[in-house]
Amino acid sequence: MLELTRDHLPNHLTSLARHYGNIYRLYCGNTSDIVSGGGRSISLGDYSEAWRTHRRLAHSALQRCSAQCLHAVIQKQALSLRQVLMDYNETPVDLSEDFTVAASNVITTLVFGKEYDKSSPELQRLHGCLNEIVSLWGSPWISALDSFPLLRALTETHVHMATVDLLIGGTETTAAWLCWTVAFLLHRPEVQCRVYSELCTVLDTRYPQYSDRLKLPCLSALINEVLRLRPVAPLAVPHRAIRDSSIAGYCIPKDTIIIPNLYGAHHDPAMWIDPYAFKPERFLDGGRASTRALLPFGGGARLCLGESIAKMELFLFTAYLLRDFQFLPSGNKETLPDLTGVASVVLKVKPFQVIVRPRPLT
Repeated sequence: MLELTRDHLPNHLTSLARHYGNIYRLYCGNTSDIVSGGGRSISLGDYSEAWRTHRRLAHSALQRCSAQCLHAVIQKQALSLRQVLMDYNETPVDLSEDFTVAASNVITTLVFGKEYDKSSPELQRLHGCLNEIVSLWGSPWISALDSFPLLRALTETHVHMATVDLLIGGTETTAAWLCWTVAFLLHRPEVQCRVYSELCTVLDTRYPQYSDRLKLPCLSALINEVLRLRPVAPLAVPHRAIRDSSIAGYCIPKDTIIIPNLYGAHHDPAMWIDPYAFKPERFLDGGRASTRALLPFGGGARLCLGESIAKMELFLFTAYLLRDFQFLPSGNKETLPDLTGVASVVLKVKPFQVIVRPRPLT
């Protein structure tokens, strides 16, 4: 069990895979149950007919939100974020809170029909609640989820829990990913210049649409590379074997808990050349990397419920930010962001400051 208490768990589990192989077992006491699942959430609920019905209903509700409606919501938040960044007037700033507000407003608009500014007490309470839940989920004792008093108050119905799933999945992960993108671009500013040049050439002065993504290979390569290097949920939602089965020839007894290590899969040297390097060009023509090997949203029955929302968010937020701004280090090379990260349920970059300089066309 001590193996699950390491500071950077995804990195540690990846190092164990190099020693023991890609599939290995950790023992918790006298059992091979790594994590106990439960509750009524879509993320952590037991796989059952009730769970499948719950997920189908939530997925159907998301599907009824048309792409056009979603696009308009994200666009509005991207433009609001633009104004926030303009108001900093190139003073060094930590953007994590601004990214969190923009991402959460997309979800709260879809779920509640409301949006908030950064100073809203209601938003602060909401984010405080989500942070507590994410912190608890990051514990190896995930079975404690059902005994968390604040969460119990939210889980009286499946609808409430589905809302919590969407808020966590659509806020913490998107905000963390945007911070990672800026951090990596500060280390390789030429990538930022390349994407900006592509945006100007392809789109002229207009803002991008999600339908433009196939015309913007450099931008798409950047998004894929950050998803590869820093999948924001590096350990996918645990799965429980509901019957005796096997994976790659290994016997998996019934009730074994399986933790998919997405971080490890994305850093496998057998699959990726120079896997720990930030190289978006690997996803361009001739780069020899395939998006089929990317698993940033998990897989199987517990594939991320909000995958379609997340993909549109990442594309539009990144495109708007790099169209309108140049991101610069706040000082010398010593002030560049630490790319190690802080791993919990969500893999976050350590706090850093950046100078946001408006582009000439803005």
